[in-house]
Amino acid sequence: MRGLSLSGAKILAVVKSKSGALIRLTEKQWEHIVTARPELGDFVKEISDAVEQPDEVLEPPQGVKPQLHAVKRFERLSNVGLSQNLVVVYRETTVREGFIITAFPISDRRKERMYRFWRRQLS
Repeated sequence: MRGLSLSGAKILAVVKSKSGALIRLTEKQWEHIVTARPELGDFVKEISDAVEQPDEVLEPPQGVKPQLHAVKRFERLSNVGLSQNLVVVYRETTVREGFIITAFPISDRRKERMYRFWRRQLS
């Protein structure tokens, strides 16, 4: 779904997470992503795909904000000089819905260091 509006916020995409929640990407969050990482401007489909069909979903340790990190590998990222892993950070506000917070590319080495204490969700 694209181009919807929810209480004034334009929704660019809605995808279903592994747990079944509908996760929205708003225009505001898209602007946040491409302002911080303009090289991701052509990767809106990959961002959606990472949430919908991730290689893995990581949960933070207790005491950290309740957000999930969906990780998916895309060779297309390396074609523009980026690391092949795409991390999409999102929050499920209820069992039925949530929203994308941000996205960023990450190398295998950095991913292993960064997520060393995070729990991997089971499929």
